[in-house]
Amino acid sequence: MTPQERNQLIGLLDQSYEQWTGQGLPVPSERAKQRLEWLDQHSPYGLLIQNTEPDPLFIYANQQAQLIFGYSLAEFLATPASQSAPPERQQERNLMLAEVANKGISNNYRGTRIRKDGQLFEIEGSIWKVLGKSGEMLGIAAMIWSKEVSS
Repeated sequence: MTPQERNQLIGLLDQSYEQWTGQGLPVPSERAKQRLEWLDQHSPYGLLIQNTEPDPLFIYANQQAQLIFGYSLAEFLATPASQSAPPERQQERNLMLAEVANKGISNNYRGTRIRKDGQLFEIEGSIWKVLGKSGEMLGIAAMIWSKEVSS
């Protein structure tokens, strides 16, 4: 992924969030001019996008998401999004995705996820449709906060 492609995805992620909520993703006012870089490199919350394939793959993960899940960006981009939740939590994940499909966004989402090393952890956050410039759905994004990792 080139820096330009990454910035385009982050921009669409941010614009889509604003479309669903009426405000952009939280960024400190002093970093507004470097908004996209801050969201990618310095955000305290994870940002992820999965594509719209029947078995979606991640197409973007910021630095915080990589830290939370323990994957490098290259590993994320080769990982099916369904692997982010343990098998016994797939139904919960599917219900959340159905809500996003119907409403466009799911706020106050909570769920169990699995790190690369197999450890389970809890997340909370928002999940929303990412739309392209002509309104087509490009994927589903997540802004997540991680709780303490459990064994």
